[in-house]
Amino acid sequence: MLVPLKQAAEVETVLQRRVAVVGSSVLLVGPLNITHIHSVQWEHLNGTTFHTILEYERHNLTVHVPYIARVHLHASNGSLLLEDLRESDTGIYRVTVNREERESLMISLDVLKPVSHPQLWSSGLVAKASGEVLCEVAEGRADTFTWKKDGQMLPPDRSYRLSGSISVLYLRMAKKSDCGSYSCNASNGISWQETSLNITVAGDH
Repeated sequence: MLVPLKQAAEVETVLQRRVAVVGSSVLLVGPLNITHIHSVQWEHLNGTTFHTILEYERHNLTVHVPYIARVHLHASNGSLLLEDLRESDTGIYRVTVNREERESLMISLDVLKPVSHPQLWSSGLVAKASGEVLCEVAEGRADTFTWKKDGQMLPPDRSYRLSGSISVLYLRMAKKSDCGSYSCNASNGISWQETSLNITVAGDH
């Protein structure tokens, strides 16, 4: 006996990833395989709960706070234009097109400030004692810090990241060969900045 298999099923497309700068606009594109759009719902994951941005059905559009005047829906393809981006807009976005078919798409958006020039400083480095060189960015979240000495890349295990804005380079049992020019490069998905500092080791080498 044949059993009808056609049922309304929820299909969720693989997560896409986008990066944008604070203050700019971003176009979040809906599913590309839809020919006729009857309804669209955009949501933003805040913590563990999805909050509705807008709902569109049969030419009726409802935009929810705090997105009023910041979003525009392209009803022909379900895409969402989000303007005046804020860091709080970072998160997961879900668009559901045609509720009876439950065609969904997940998009990850990371809204970043450009990183500022790092500031470098060191503890007083003394021969045969351990010391540190610190790198800090005052603006923007740095996702990656890399260190160089005299233009040569230092291995990652020489440093560790305290936070999204500070990295610490360890100098264990400082010696004469540790003197030189140290550079710290701070970067994120939209920018990078680098600063150098000449380091000397005091005492008998």
